[in-house]
Amino acid sequence: MWKVGDTGWHNDKTHPMLAKYLDKLTAGKEKQKILLPLCGKTVDMKWLSDLGHTVVGVEFAKQPVEEFFQEQDIQYTVKDVEAVKGKVYKSKDEKIRLYLCDLFELNSSTEGQFDVIWDRASLVAINVQDRTRYADHMMSLMKQDGRYLLDTFEYDTSKYEGPPTSVPDDVIHTLYGEKCQIERLEKFDCIIEWMKINWHIEHFYEKVDFITFK
Repeated sequence: MWKVGDTGWHNDKTHPMLAKYLDKLTAGKEKQKILLPLCGKTVDMKWLSDLGHTVVGVEFAKQPVEEFFQEQDIQYTVKDVEAVKGKVYKSKDEKIRLYLCDLFELNSSTEGQFDVIWDRASLVAINVQDRTRYADHMMSLMKQDGRYLLDTFEYDTSKYEGPPTSVPDDVIHTLYGEKCQIERLEKFDCIIEWMKINWHIEHFYEKVDFITFK
């Protein structure tokens, strides 16, 4: 999709939900280690790094990883990482590390665990049959006192099936509810006319949940 320019999920500005809830997400702490699964080339990574946090992204497509460093004018190195069957792109100060690999190949033995997970375009991009595996994987990467901000969408799947995929509330609770507390921070309709015309839906809800271990 990157090669053909089908990247409607990419935003040239810091995501407003991340900016709004950053203090809650970091618990007001500095120098947090933050994971962005399926990161693309989001400018959120540069923004978080500029605030003093260490950012680790995971992406399967080479193009956005290289474009991120080029567009943000960040010098970087590239190294093969056998443990993830891929590569890692590092800024010179190593405060930004982007892994080019299958998301499921990055585990705690490679990068340890994370203080924070910012999931903006990842769960909604995962195949439905892989959701349980995905959620378990994310929880395995989060510290016991870690914090997880999950941004998802919900719409009428009888009229449109995605992408991005719709993630109903009961699915979120099935995936995370047994081990985690789930706090709903936001739910609002962000439908635009283009969606109504092309996807034939009347509502497109964005939902933001704050997830911590029980």
